[in-house]
Amino acid sequence: METFGNIADPKTLSIAFQRVKENRGCAGVDGVTIERFEDELDENLALLGMEIERNIYRPLPLLKILVDKGNGEARALCIPAVRDRVAQASVLQVVEPVFEAEFEQCSFAYRKGRSVKQAVYQIKEYREKGYSWIVDADIDEFFASIDHGLLLDRVNRLLKDAGILKLIEMWIQAEVWDGQAITQLTRGIPQGSVISPILANLFLDHLDEELLTKGFKLVRYADDFIILCKSPEKAREALGVTEEILDKLSLELDEADIVSFDQGFKYLGVCFVRSMIFVPFDKPKKEHKVLYMPPPLDLSLYRWERKRQREDG
Repeated sequence: METFGNIADPKTLSIAFQRVKENRGCAGVDGVTIERFEDELDENLALLGMEIERNIYRPLPLLKILVDKGNGEARALCIPAVRDRVAQASVLQVVEPVFEAEFEQCSFAYRKGRSVKQAVYQIKEYREKGYSWIVDADIDEFFASIDHGLLLDRVNRLLKDAGILKLIEMWIQAEVWDGQAITQLTRGIPQGSVISPILANLFLDHLDEELLTKGFKLVRYADDFIILCKSPEKAREALGVTEEILDKLSLELDEADIVSFDQGFKYLGVCFVRSMIFVPFDKPKKEHKVLYMPPPLDLSLYRWERKRQREDG
């Protein structure tokens, strides 16, 4: 499948930029905002396309910021520069249909035309068919724990374009600037990157396939999932099988409970009690305040050091 040329095409990059613009977001380590990038859009896209075509494109380090999760805890986000977000959005246009063809119906997050509401309807349908016991689980530090080798193996099985494969590898093995030092990701994928959500779904597609093959009813939203069963014994079996699958993926469960609809449970912000479904009143959207923003990275010094390393290597 030869698609490498498509992602460097001006029209493809222009569509990618519009996607980045709609998602808004802050500047990366180079300090270039979306507005500033757009001021010289044609020139910036032409340069980006040229670098990709000539195989000289290299992403800048990610900017690691801390934001308020809305519950008093901090979440780390690793933000690519705008140019790198555009490159990722361009690749996403090409790989999305390929990856989507692999995904299972039980997966509802980060997918066009899918939503929490659809997940809730699926749960309701299973309950009406007698699946009244629930394994309610999520994965410990999922995004930070993804094994690069396992992920790239799965990507390699689906994509044949060496250029795109190299780009994805660079993006998941990115450098990160936290204000003190530059480090390289050896595990996990960066929350904040355009390409990360679909890669997360691809990684957990193995979990979906294994559980569905064994006959379990699964509803998954990112790394937060429930397995619906007809008895507590079957639920305990499902929990054990899940732990075995995750172990093969070098992942661990964070929390897992076995509950019934009679007892009631909450999933994706929705309360399920017997045959009733409660959606809390809409609350004002929480503003995820930035708790820490690193000082600017000296790019001239960074590039000089990288050049010296290449010469020494």
